[in-house]
Amino acid sequence: MKVLEDSSLTNAGYGSSLSIDGDVECDASMMTSDGYFAAVAAMRCVYNPIVVVHRILNLQHHPPKDGRIPPSFLAGEGATRFAEEQGITLVESTTMVSENATKNFNKYSKIVQQHRGTKRKIEADTSDVSSVKQSADNQLEESSVMDTVGVICMDREGNLACALSSGGIALKHSGRVGQAALIGSGCWVEKNIAVATTGCGEQLMRTLLAKTVSDDLQAASGSCQPVDVFNQTMKSSFIDNPVLVKDDVKLAGAIVLYVNPESSSVELMWSHTTKSMCVSYMTAECTHPQSLVTRLASDKVSQVPFTSSFGLRFEK
Repeated sequence: MKVLEDSSLTNAGYGSSLSIDGDVECDASMMTSDGYFAAVAAMRCVYNPIVVVHRILNLQHHPPKDGRIPPSFLAGEGATRFAEEQGITLVESTTMVSENATKNFNKYSKIVQQHRGTKRKIEADTSDVSSVKQSADNQLEESSVMDTVGVICMDREGNLACALSSGGIALKHSGRVGQAALIGSGCWVEKNIAVATTGCGEQLMRTLLAKTVSDDLQAASGSCQPVDVFNQTMKSSFIDNPVLVKDDVKLAGAIVLYVNPESSSVELMWSHTTKSMCVSYMTAECTHPQSLVTRLASDKVSQVPFTSSFGLRFEK
């Protein structure tokens, strides 16, 4: 995960999308199959938010001897102060801004300014205002960066862990918290299932997508193919979910590692309603990571999910 956060190609850690104030504020979380969860949100001045999350997780495993209950979730200044107390180097927030993030910030800001300027000119005509707003929303959706980084791991004993890291949506409000920091909507892990999501955080929070996917797979265990259950969940519990009925565009993606409780076979699944999604995997038998990108036709985006899977060999 640190490697992904360090890359300017991802929207996590260095190179994250900028807030409306031009700052980098990061969300990250981690959950394990033994029931532990840790997260940070709206945290500044730390290159690798996932390292801070890991320190919180370790604190839960080894509570302080003073009797205080260790935290699960730290936000804002408190998260940054905790990182400093843990000996994690703080950096100037400006050093976390990449050239690409600045370019996107200027691009999106221009779209918003054009929208606001046009809206003021025709504010007397509400129908025109509505059409201008829709046009601006479409432009932002087409170019918006929502690439939350999600990682799922399984060790030789079959223990699962899931981690997420994200800089959030472009031009977000300062202090905004996305699904990457939230249990149930961003990540969910049980004994035989791990789920990590990406997309529009506000929609993922309202649908609790990560936990919903896990619940549906558990409920259908043995009766249906897991990939079919996953696809149906993306359709019925996200695209057709009543809580999103007023949302014209519904953007989500998820990766799932599913261990069949009967055969112990392992299946890697992914699904998305976005234009594209990049998936990479590596097993003990691989000498290099294997990567692929799947795409939806423009007229299918937000309308039907693309869902796929393949089996992975696992030996204890």
